[in-house]
Amino acid sequence: MRDSVKIIDYDSVIGKSDFLRNIQVWPLDDVLNYKGWLDNFPNSEEKAIALQMLYFFIYYPKSMIKQMLKTVVGYCGEILQSRFSNWQHDDFINRCIYSYIPGETINPTDSGHTFLKMLRDELHIPEDHIVNYKDVFSIKNTSNPIPVIFVDDFLGSGAQCEKAWNKNKIGPFGKTLKKIAASSSHTFIYAPLIANHIGYNRIKNNCNGLTLLPCHILNNEYNLFDPECICWGKDNELYSKGTELILSKSKMLGIPFSDGKSVNDVRGFNKQGLALAFENGAPDAILPIFYWCNDNWTPLIKKEYKR
Repeated sequence: MRDSVKIIDYDSVIGKSDFLRNIQVWPLDDVLNYKGWLDNFPNSEEKAIALQMLYFFIYYPKSMIKQMLKTVVGYCGEILQSRFSNWQHDDFINRCIYSYIPGETINPTDSGHTFLKMLRDELHIPEDHIVNYKDVFSIKNTSNPIPVIFVDDFLGSGAQCEKAWNKNKIGPFGKTLKKIAASSSHTFIYAPLIANHIGYNRIKNNCNGLTLLPCHILNNEYNLFDPECICWGKDNELYSKGTELILSKSKMLGIPFSDGKSVNDVRGFNKQGLALAFENGAPDAILPIFYWCNDNWTPLIKKEYKR
């Protein structure tokens, strides 16, 4: 293997990781165990690749999540100014209704509930302007146009949002959000913190009436199975060796090879191939090699994800 594989050495990566922990950006070992995870790769050649992946890995702590939430809601003001001629900054508090996009199956553990609480505590949105997803129907017959902002942490494949917008029927008359939007003058904005380009394009193409406005969009350069991924530094040999290592270790661990169909697929759900996690957990878009746990493998992060 060429020296280019060893772009980053062990001391540099551990130094960076220790620093991020010391300033409380990264959590303690019981949540993010970078030294234990690196010990899964005793071979020096394998460890060099694992160090590349660890250096590339992104973790969003609560402080960063709070700031991104404030930022993405602020972005919505540009859209609302263009839709409402009398829009004022105070309308974020006095005029907007806030809700969330639920998971495939609507349940009390959806991450949206966490974000609604954050809206109240961090952005000081009044309780009566924060509604459950199922209660968005209640604005249908309101005569004055209302801005509705759906908040979320991560938009991955877009399947959940597409289903929630086009298929889920809410309210006493079983209307979808798409039909409510089409039959009213209300403005609906979906504002996730992070959007993978796969889900971004899916929502833009398939969710008419819903404005999508994420804080950040992740393109192909964040997919570890793409040769242009930032992790590999455009080094074809490193990309080849890195993906081979991921596949071989995954096969050894019994991780599913389902062509992206399983939420635990070797390449991540829908082959998104990401390397990221939020303080509230890791989405299905990331590689299982980061969270898989058994007697022979120490996970980097916990997979728990309130979605």
